[in-house]
Amino acid sequence: MLQPLQNIKALAIDLDGTTYLGNEAFPFTFNFVEGLQAYGIKYLFLTNNSSKSSEEHRQKLERMGISVTRDQIYTSQDATIEYLRSVTTGSSLYLLATPGVVREFEEAGYETDSSTPEFVVLAFDLSLTYEKLDRACYFVRKGVPFIATHEDVTWIESEDHRYPDCGALAAAITTATGRKPKFLGKPNPEMVQGFLKRLNLHPGEVAIIGDKLETDIRMGQMNGITTFLVLTGETKPEDLSVSSIQPDFVLQRNVDVLNYLVPQK
Repeated sequence: MLQPLQNIKALAIDLDGTTYLGNEAFPFTFNFVEGLQAYGIKYLFLTNNSSKSSEEHRQKLERMGISVTRDQIYTSQDATIEYLRSVTTGSSLYLLATPGVVREFEEAGYETDSSTPEFVVLAFDLSLTYEKLDRACYFVRKGVPFIATHEDVTWIESEDHRYPDCGALAAAITTATGRKPKFLGKPNPEMVQGFLKRLNLHPGEVAIIGDKLETDIRMGQMNGITTFLVLTGETKPEDLSVSSIQPDFVLQRNVDVLNYLVPQK
């Protein structure tokens, strides 16, 4: 198992549950990032959390003391925007998203509150209202293609608090309309293609580190990418014994991955 790690040039690192929990970075995350820099290992932060724009994610990391560039953050809305560009030359959407994410789509050239949308796009909308939900259902019933940024049903803020996530909101629209969305975040291929392109690397040159079996680890399994599961977030040791999705390596903390990587400098 250690032989493939000789070729690892970059890490795709999950945020929630792997890098931090809620609004606090894990204390060992700083040594983790410093170690990657010392090893000459490239890295980007990979998140399904589309409640924040990429710039808002960057600012959150900055407040925690982790300096990154915009290009070092790849989100499910990045994958969604890139997918839309690949399938249509149009720009009219009905978008359910927080104000920061709405701005991100608008900066990418999309109209986000169209009365004749080509797509209904659902993000992790913490500003969701009944009016927005009803309008989205109206368009979906009319046959407008339905896209959701990611399929996670809960988002962990702390050990005892989980928000209903994008997958749960999508389920409400599906129940009301009978139509399921196309999901684009982890573990789907659009997310993989996007972050590999951003890193300019092949699957065998990248490893994924995350806390969720169904998204982070499943994505690696499906695409021939080495996976590291950390036990600081969603997945607990007892979950591994009953899951068909198994990581290549199980770590207590993100910093432990440094024991497996080969310095590139």
